[in-house]
Amino acid sequence: MITLGQLLVKQTKAALLQVGLDVAAALGLPVSSWQPGDPTRTTYHYLAEILETLEVMLADFCAAGFLDYAAGDWLILLAKQVFNVDAIPATFATCTVLLSNAGGGVYDFEPGDITFRNSSTDRTYRNTTGGHLGASGTLLLEAIADEAGSDSSAAVGEIDELVTTLLGVTCANTTAAVGQDAESPESIRSRCRAKLGALSPNGPRDAYAYVAREPSLTGTTNITRVRVFPDSDTGDVAVYVAGPAGPVSTADLAAATAAILRWATPLTITPLVANAVAVPVPLTYTLWIYRAVNRSDAEVKTAIADAFARMLATQPIGGDVVPPATTGALYRTLVESTVRGVYPADAFRVAVVAPAVDVALANNQVAVAGAVTGTIVFVDDP
Repeated sequence: MITLGQLLVKQTKAALLQVGLDVAAALGLPVSSWQPGDPTRTTYHYLAEILETLEVMLADFCAAGFLDYAAGDWLILLAKQVFNVDAIPATFATCTVLLSNAGGGVYDFEPGDITFRNSSTDRTYRNTTGGHLGASGTLLLEAIADEAGSDSSAAVGEIDELVTTLLGVTCANTTAAVGQDAESPESIRSRCRAKLGALSPNGPRDAYAYVAREPSLTGTTNITRVRVFPDSDTGDVAVYVAGPAGPVSTADLAAATAAILRWATPLTITPLVANAVAVPVPLTYTLWIYRAVNRSDAEVKTAIADAFARMLATQPIGGDVVPPATTGALYRTLVESTVRGVYPADAFRVAVVAPAVDVALANNQVAVAGAVTGTIVFVDDP
């Protein structure tokens, strides 16, 4: 049986050019005598390039009518126009940064005066509040990342350099900076499907999941994962929520509870909205990689730690469930593929010591990144 994916074919310039040349040859034109630069052959190349552009546009336009095949901006438009679901954009990481003045200088700052840097990732941040920094004093400032997304996230103390020259002054962030990437296509599609459940007056599973993750109803973008479990004996519904880093704040949990009670709960049903319970998963590994990667030991370790955290941020609450099991796990093979997948062209072997086995998760548990310890073995290029 033919599938929609088989119909949405994008012909390449080379294929289109070959069709044109085959038609010309069939008509008796001297195709074989056309040399590179020949005006007729150049015209064929030009037409093939124009047709390739049109092929891509037409295929993407046709795919935009189907939730499983729409991509990029087309998917964002489909989600909004058909399902009234707004794709969640990337967020800018924010934190507090402490300035310590060991010199005799006196400084007064306005928002935007100071640029900080994370020496491990080279990501930069600017102050959003100002104040007075006296000699031998300290000043706590709010800061925001210059670039949106999770790549600007930083643990406490990682924002450790001043780009702006301030003699005798050092800096360190006292709170973690957490940025979120733009919502993934898979997440957008999932929320669109869940929206259909929210239209039912009977409170199906998808209604709870949709409302808890819909910023226009909860007022927060920090809830990115939801899992719903029914209890048919008592009429209770358990709704577990989590964000990219695991459990959400008390305020976010309260917002989700209020929204679910208002928008997704039918009469005689009692929903319990609770934070997922974080299960720290340490990562200890050895990676063999060719020197062609052209990265330092620290850069490779940082990239792998970031990829591990991003992978965990998208894992479902309760883990992946393999039927007929009713509870899930974080599978060790997924961890291994995540480590190797950071540099797929140059990494050729990975040994993961921890986790040593699949990490079993209860229905209310969510895996979060624990301590990451890596050993990088650089090997001469073959």
